[in-house]
Formats: sequence, C-alpha cells, structure tokens
Amino acid sequence: MVKTGWMLIKTMNDSQKKLENELERYKVRVNDLSSLIEVSSIINSTFDLDVLINLVMEKAQTVMHAEASSVLLINEKSEKLECEVALGQVGDQVRKTIQLEKGQGVAGWVWEQQKPLIVKDVTTDTRFYNKIDEKSGFQTKSILAVPLAVNRRIIGVAEVINRTDGKNFSQDDLDLFITFCSQVSLAIDNARMHKMAIEQERWHQQLENAKVIQQSFMPDDLPGDSLVRFNLAAKNLPAISVGGDFFDALLLDDNKLALLIGDVSGKGVPAALYMARLMSDFRFLVSNAIEPEEVVSTLNKILVDRSRNGMFVTLQYAVIDLNNGELSLCNGGHLPIIHHSDCNEMHDFVYVEEGAPLGISKYINFETVRIKLNAGDFVFFYTDGVIEAKNKNNSQFSLNRLLSVSNRNWKHAKQMLDSIFKEVTRFANNVPQHDDMTFLVFHWTGNNSNPEIQMNGNK
Repeated sequence: MVKTGWMLIKTMNDSQKKLENELERYKVRVNDLSSLIEVSSIINSTFDLDVLINLVMEKAQTVMHAEASSVLLINEKSEKLECEVALGQVGDQVRKTIQLEKGQGVAGWVWEQQKPLIVKDVTTDTRFYNKIDEKSGFQTKSILAVPLAVNRRIIGVAEVINRTDGKNFSQDDLDLFITFCSQVSLAIDNARMHKMAIEQERWHQQLENAKVIQQSFMPDDLPGDSLVRFNLAAKNLPAISVGGDFFDALLLDDNKLALLIGDVSGKGVPAALYMARLMSDFRFLVSNAIEPEEVVSTLNKILVDRSRNGMFVTLQYAVIDLNNGELSLCNGGHLPIIHHSDCNEMHDFVYVEEGAPLGISKYINFETVRIKLNAGDFVFFYTDGVIEAKNKNNSQFSLNRLLSVSNRNWKHAKQMLDSIFKEVTRFANNVPQHDDMTFLVFHWTGNNSNPEIQMNGNK
C-alpha cells in the first residue's frame, strides 16, 4: 500500500515535471516567435543595408545565445565571400579580415554546398579556417552557418558562433537560425532593391538633365534667308534620354550656309558629353570660314588628342554657296547623303572616297567634293539609326528603302522630312528604336522669292 502511494506520488511528480518542461519549451517558442515578429518590424523600419543587417543579426545573436555573429556576402566581381557585418568582441577586426574563396572555411563550404551546417567542435572539423582566429585573437568553439538565398540564388552566408552557456548548438537552434536567415535574406533583397530604385531614379534625373544640356547644343530654330533661297528641316530622336547623334546649321555669312550631321559611338551620357565638346570645337573652327576638309581635319586632330575609351565620331560637313548653289561636302566616315533633283531627273547617293571616322588617327586624309545644285534640288542627311530601324521581323529599313521612299516630287524640306519619318515609323511599327535617329533636309530654291515655302524644322 505504501509502495503504491509512493509510485503514485512519483508519477504525479514526473507528470508535473514533464508539464513544466513542456511549458518551458512553449515559452521559448513564444519568445522565438516574438523575436521573429520583431525582426519583421526591423525589416520594415529602414532600407539602409548596413543598419538592417546589424539590427537583425543583433537580434539573432541574442536569441541564439551566441557570443558572435557575422554576415558574409558574395562579391560578384571577385567571386569571394566578404564580411558585411561582424558582431561580437572582435567584430571590427573580423570585418576587415574575412575574404573567403568558394569552399574555403565553414562559410565557404556552406556557399559551395548550398546547405546549412552545425559544427559542434571546430577543433575536430577540417573545414574550419583558423586564420581569422589567429589574426583576431578570438577563439571559435562551435558554429552555426546557413546560406542566404534570394529566389534560390545564394547571395551569402550567415553565422553565429559559440553559445554563451557553453552548450553545443542543436538541431532546434539550426531550425530557428534558418528562419532568421530567411529574414536576413529578405532584408538584404529589400535594401538592395530600394537602393537600386533610388540609383535608377537619380540616374534617370541625370539623363534628363543631360538631355536638356545636349539639346541646347543643337539649334531650336533653323536659319532662314530673307531672299528665300533655301529652306531647312531637321529632327533628332535619341533612342534613350541622351544619345550620340547631333546636327547643326548656321549661316557663315549672308551667302554661305554650313550644315553638319554626325553620330558619336555609343549612347548615354558619355556620348552626349563627347558630342557637346565636339559641337563647341566645330563652331569655333567654322567661324574662320575655311574649306570643309580643313575643318574636319583639324577637328579630327583635336578629337584624337583627347580621345578616351576608344570613342570616335562619324560626320558629314557641307558648306553651300547660296549665290550659285554649289555644295562643298566633306565626309568623315559617315553614310552618303542623298541628292534629289527633279530638274535633272536625278536621285542618288553622293559618295566621297576619302575620309574615315574622326578621333581614331591623326593620319587620315579628307577631301572636299563639290556638287552643283539646281533650283528645286534637295539634299538629305541622316544617321545610321534611320536605316537600321527594325520591324517585328528584325528586318532593317535599309539604304535601298530610304532611297526609294525619298524619291518623290517634294515642295519643301519639311514635307520631305515628315514623309520619310512617317515611312520609317510605319516600317518599325512600334518596335522600340535601338539607336538614335537624326534627319536633316536642305532645299535650295535658287532665286525663288515665294515666302510660303520657307520652313523651319523641329528637333
């Protein structure tokens, strides 16, 4: 009877102890859940990557009862793990020290194998890399390491080191740390996306500002003539906010008109800056009213002297004598102009044998060819974006098609430009342009004095 009572008491005590253990476990899990909720709040509190990772890892280190923690991220350029955050007694030293190859050390192994790892005793694990301890003076005993992944792509590794109570890390610890690391990965991804969005917006704003500056180098209002001996039309369409195409038109005196069109290699801000300096140089040179090949040759030498990153430019420069309709043309590796003459029933390309792109070599010969225009003739200048415009079948507009659509009975420059532009647009059929497009049309009327045909183009 006494024995039975003792056994009953023992059973009750065991049940109470088991219940207390269960309650303690639930209490720990509630605390863990509370910590995860706190981490979610941290992630939503800031987009500063360093601040985020520090706050999350501080919480992880506390919950995991760890002496130290670190986050190592993959440097895509060097293809190495580099320490982004290191917390603990020697955190500052470690952050400047860690740089691991794939497979090197515990973190490198986790990166290579793409799976978490518990190292209960580093002295018995050959994967442990002890050089960091030797440099910092810290003594690593045990490690939990988990890969950080975004959309199944490994971006780094997180670690907690040495339990503060001297115990080994358990599977429960690993499961909890894996959950924390999913939060760390989310924090990193959110911060990077936010940073990227800010950088893209800043870049977009810079491009828009550069566009305004770039466009200021090209004429808003094209020159006219009181005697109505000519009319002009022009249009410039950059493929992105700023590009490398350019044109210019200016009267050198009452009887000489200078026309320029060109295309700087590349796109974006570098091409725009290159173009802006080139335009300044050009306007300074033409003020001396020298022969086209002299202007182009001098401009080439200037560009070669300050050449950077292999950039170059193709261009066409023409001077037209408005008294007699003589066009003097120099080509710097650019596409041939189109000469349209109803009077002579002639419509064809004008090729210049000498000339290559500017900015490559000082030892290039340029020549000036002269063309006698008749009253009513048109001259069409353009850049390669026009003939390389593509449709949905990936076919290009082409030189032959351009020659064909420009062969009509035109009345003035704007009519010709608008019609050609419409044909190019119709051909592309809303396919985004991959290159800048620039059109420049000159119409020599001779001694015609009808003011209705004097037209100005728009950029």
